[in-house]
Amino acid sequence: MSIKAVARRLSIPELFLVLHEKLDEECSKPPSFALSAASIESEMRALETRAQDIQRLIITLRSLSRPVYRLPPELISYIAQRVLGEDDVDARSIVPLTHVCRFWRDSIVSTSEIWALISNERMKFAELSLERAKAVPLTVHLNLDRLRGKRGTLDLLLPRVEKIVSFNCISSKAEELTRLLNFPKSMPNLRSLSLTKPKYAGKNQPIDSFDFSTHTTLRELSLSNFPLVPSILSLGTLTKLILWDRNIRIHVDVLLSFLEENRSLESVSLTIKFVEPSLCHSHRQTPVGNGLKHLSISSDDTTNIRALYSSIALQKGGTLEIFHSGQNAGLTGVISGVSTNHLPNLSSPISMEYAPFPRKIKLVGPNGTFSHIGPVTTEDPYREFPLLPLSGIRELRLDCRGSWVLKQFRLSSFPSLEILAVGGSSKVSLLPPVLPDPTSSPSLRTLALLDCDISEDFMNQLAQVALDRENASTSLRRFVIIDSEGQFPSAASVERLRGCVSVVELLEGKEFPEDLLWNRDALRCHGRWKSTITARGG
Repeated sequence: MSIKAVARRLSIPELFLVLHEKLDEECSKPPSFALSAASIESEMRALETRAQDIQRLIITLRSLSRPVYRLPPELISYIAQRVLGEDDVDARSIVPLTHVCRFWRDSIVSTSEIWALISNERMKFAELSLERAKAVPLTVHLNLDRLRGKRGTLDLLLPRVEKIVSFNCISSKAEELTRLLNFPKSMPNLRSLSLTKPKYAGKNQPIDSFDFSTHTTLRELSLSNFPLVPSILSLGTLTKLILWDRNIRIHVDVLLSFLEENRSLESVSLTIKFVEPSLCHSHRQTPVGNGLKHLSISSDDTTNIRALYSSIALQKGGTLEIFHSGQNAGLTGVISGVSTNHLPNLSSPISMEYAPFPRKIKLVGPNGTFSHIGPVTTEDPYREFPLLPLSGIRELRLDCRGSWVLKQFRLSSFPSLEILAVGGSSKVSLLPPVLPDPTSSPSLRTLALLDCDISEDFMNQLAQVALDRENASTSLRRFVIIDSEGQFPSAASVERLRGCVSVVELLEGKEFPEDLLWNRDALRCHGRWKSTITARGG
């Protein structure tokens, strides 16, 4: 057994003891002066060999004493699994970790779950991954359009096809799945399925050979430009459904019946069209209520949107997302005429985001999240604000990449506002549009600016506003300037501001600091809200 192999089995104190014993052993040997020249040469080689062993032991001890080389194999495997991202189709991104040292390599290679990602982008790597994955369940990403007649990856998969639990496939000819893999019968343990047909592949036609009626294990389904197989509507075990196909024509009652029968559904995203007469002829008097927590609707038809979400009752705390691409993409047409009882996430919001390109209004509160996204219109962007419950908003974030946003902004609509964060207006002054008088939003205590105008004139105006608010008992307590290039106002202007505001912070970066979030836990539970804001600001 090698010195390194022995050393890895010992603790640091034990390694030091072994080293001391070897040194004591060598030092205790008396030198012999009655040796021939040949014996002396032999003795010297033996001493050199023992010295090299001791030197290697010292190097090993020095390396293994570092924390990174003393991590448990389970922790190393966990690190490797965390390196894999959602967009990875195979395990190539963790290969550099196997080059740290032999111990790391052995730990990672022996963890079969890490190698369960299989794709046909590189056949040799797919073969290596299948070998290391052994008998663990597989996640497969297959692009049939890239096979070009080569069956190498398919030949590797066929003996293990029953182990596939997640299958993501891109194919311009859906029938190839049945011909090449005997799909879906060959995957009885399938839990997640994503089928994508490129847009250039032509119109979709139902595939009679696809029978999902017996797939009781399927939990997640995503179809993009893929034929809506009739047997899919008989599934009752899904937790997540994504339908993306603007050519699909489906009766609204058929869809609602499907949602009602799937009591386990938690997330639904729809980008489809409906049979025209169905929009006004749903026979349901009460909204469908199940365990649905997330509903996303994308359409260019206001009637389509209203007909669907007014017939579905989300769970309290759920998320409703509306992507409106039509000409009349304002909130007025979407919300008017529909009781807010169908939209519990519109009541009592505590945080709001507003961005102009594309126009986005997002409300987050204890009852859930409401998000409306549509193209920019020439109309007053705030005319639909009276439709929204803004009296309880405590944090407002504005992406102001245009002077018209600030000019039309009315702070009086937010009487409970405590935090105002503005980003993306590098050439626009915030004053006086945002803070017209010292009595507006009397609860406002924090003002944060990301990549905004911070000229000397602006800083002087801001110091005056802070002083006026202090005299009116509506004092600002915290002022934060964040700049992606580290360009800050002069020290003198900052000192003047500090005379009126308790805390003045200058930060370099592309994001608002996390402690600005009035309710961080609530916002963190509702998707990428923070990163969306900061990406626009940066």
